[in-house]
Amino acid sequence: MDRKNRSSDEHPFLESSRRDFLKTATTAAAGLAVPKSLAAEADGALPTVSLGPHRVTRLIVGSNPIRGYSHFNPITNQQMVEWYTDERAAQVLLDCQKAGINTFQASYFQERWERIWDLFHKKGGHLQWIYLTSAADLDPSARYSTPEAILEGQIAAMKTLVKHKPIAMVHHGGHTNALWRAGKLDYIKTYIDKAHELGCLAGVSTVNPKILTMLEEQGFENDFYMAGFHYNERLPEEWMKEIGTVPVDEGWIASDPPRMAEAVRSVKKPVLVYKVLSAGRKCQSEEQKREAIAWAYKNIKPIDAAIIGLYPRYSDQVTETVQMMQQALA
Repeated sequence: MDRKNRSSDEHPFLESSRRDFLKTATTAAAGLAVPKSLAAEADGALPTVSLGPHRVTRLIVGSNPIRGYSHFNPITNQQMVEWYTDERAAQVLLDCQKAGINTFQASYFQERWERIWDLFHKKGGHLQWIYLTSAADLDPSARYSTPEAILEGQIAAMKTLVKHKPIAMVHHGGHTNALWRAGKLDYIKTYIDKAHELGCLAGVSTVNPKILTMLEEQGFENDFYMAGFHYNERLPEEWMKEIGTVPVDEGWIASDPPRMAEAVRSVKKPVLVYKVLSAGRKCQSEEQKREAIAWAYKNIKPIDAAIIGLYPRYSDQVTETVQMMQQALA
């Protein structure tokens, strides 16, 4: 069905918001014009980078909005989960695929993930999956307070979920930080070996630029990294040392993205950057979003890519974000 002829129930954003978006898009059309060589005319048409034997689009769709992890508050989380029905989630992934995105980076959120992924494939979906591994994936109620427990939980999840054929498995950034604080970063080597043993690429995620450069210096055999533009896992004492106070929430400060981008450029392996839009904090206007996306691509390496979560409840964020990425790379 032609996108313009869909009703508000069939399309994943509201009719009133569509009218507003089309009005804005008409005004901004000249600013979003891109060369035909970069136009997303079919699956896989966007620029790609290499992850091992795989070609991955430089724009990867993330999963936090789908699973209801807003980095804002429980109310926003619940709104995301309620809007993102299984049908809508599968449709948004299909829209991403149609727009030229070929990879989905996602945590495993139990039964909902299984239902969405199955429905997506039944509708003709074939995105590549990069699996961000948490020790709590199989048992969300379990407590993983030691490095040994973290590793055990992750390996159990990896062995179980490899059946879904991810192209890569990534050591969760929260666990990376915990192991670093415990002086046990070497435990990540076991994770990397297990991912390779299971036939997947191995990635390591972190939100701390010091850890990123440390992993590179120590010669870990992972294939790539994931790097968050915001170090939102500082301990209170770290905040006091750095800015002299403790934020009331996770803490999102303007000096973080340049620091991580510098670290990203310093490592030789590919990096998939995330928190490009500061978990929605840089979405106050279309111009602000465009500037944030352009800044990200300008400040990472040509072999790197960006992961961006989408919440197309009020506008066609799939089309918007693809256009902004194309403009940034043009």
